[in-house]
Amino acid sequence: MQRVRPYALLFLALTVIYHSNLRPIAAGDSLPSALIPFSVVLDHSITLDRFGPWLKEQPNPGLVRRAHGHWFSGYPIAGPVMIAPFYLPAAAIPAVWRLPLESLVTLARILEKFAAVALTAASTLGMLALLGRIAPFGWALTLTLLFALGTTTWSTSSQALWQQTFDTAAIVLCWYSLERWDSEKGASRWACCCGAAVGAALLFRLTSMVLIPAVCAAFWLRKARGSDYLRILLPTAAAAIAVLAYNGLVLGMWGGAYSFPQEVSMVRNLAGILFSPGRGLLIYTPAAIFALAAFLPRARESRARHLSLVTACTVFAALHIAGIARWPKWWGGYSWGPRLLTEIVPGLIVLIGIGVPAIRGNMRYAFGAVVVYCLFIQALGVYYYPKGHWDHLPVSVDQNTGRLWDWRDNPITRTLHAGPAWEPYVIVETAWKEGLPAAADRLRAYGISPY
Repeated sequence: MQRVRPYALLFLALTVIYHSNLRPIAAGDSLPSALIPFSVVLDHSITLDRFGPWLKEQPNPGLVRRAHGHWFSGYPIAGPVMIAPFYLPAAAIPAVWRLPLESLVTLARILEKFAAVALTAASTLGMLALLGRIAPFGWALTLTLLFALGTTTWSTSSQALWQQTFDTAAIVLCWYSLERWDSEKGASRWACCCGAAVGAALLFRLTSMVLIPAVCAAFWLRKARGSDYLRILLPTAAAAIAVLAYNGLVLGMWGGAYSFPQEVSMVRNLAGILFSPGRGLLIYTPAAIFALAAFLPRARESRARHLSLVTACTVFAALHIAGIARWPKWWGGYSWGPRLLTEIVPGLIVLIGIGVPAIRGNMRYAFGAVVVYCLFIQALGVYYYPKGHWDHLPVSVDQNTGRLWDWRDNPITRTLHAGPAWEPYVIVETAWKEGLPAAADRLRAYGISPY
């Protein structure tokens, strides 16, 4: 019981903090994930046909597709199907079945936040368990809080059912399983768990395919048995077949809603991913630079003890960043900070934990100052964004990507000057007193689409 208490308290504390802005921070990308669970529990189907009449009237950027006479999500459906049981209490209320479609969509957006909070808080518990095996408890707790509140885990994963919300949970499980496999000298059960986590990540998000070479590189350095490679490759092969079958046979497009990498300036995009005031990782989460501590001389012993994690986390981060740099829309559309790099955050935190022996003296004070800055930036994204409407004013960032490099007018300064986003706090009160359609109108009038 004593061992469970810290985890229970952390889960409850994060649940309160994640809900404290009393609103989801959602976008079109998370719409299918919000609606599919209702389709599963109300209609016992993965199609979105119940919402078809409403979807016809909405701007559709291709995230929801019409195929074979039905409506389908253009993104992977494994995550939304997995959390469908979370919606059963709502589905048990007879009045929910009679709601107008617009009201049902608004309710789905509200429940989406609750599901995202629960899943993200659970992922954070996994990080605490992992970091507790790597660093002293004080450091493990500090780094867990940095992960939970000082990165896009808070401003993105906990606020809506983005694909990153599901994917990050699977990646945390992957790193934990890899650490147990390494420390228990190739225990087959942990290799199986690691393979299942990689397969799940691939089911949640196609970009997670770079987990495969990352884990295999760690296995190669530790001279793993051939059977361990099979425990990784078989689940991932099954997951890949399932995703491709859904995309190809159902949607008629093997990539689903994803666009394939194109000829782009990787150097320019890479600079934007890391340093731009609009989306730069080192601007919004500068604590990431301390992941390099794992490679300093003073961390040699810790690095050798956790070589599998060091290898896998480093390879995964490098490949993932390179993949996003090849993406035509590397800034991730309308969002707060480097949303598309959310998946590498657990690995970066793990590397910081491994590098703890090297974080001494003035470096420790610098780390503390950077952590405070990271907490401030994420709080700004949670409590202020999208006030100021930087993403689409004076012109959409999707149309003028040069705005991502505007140091005078950037998301951080404009959002800060615009003040807290108080209006969305009343969505619950409005829904209670005036009905869900009125709550949806309130959000739209404020400039935040609940759809």
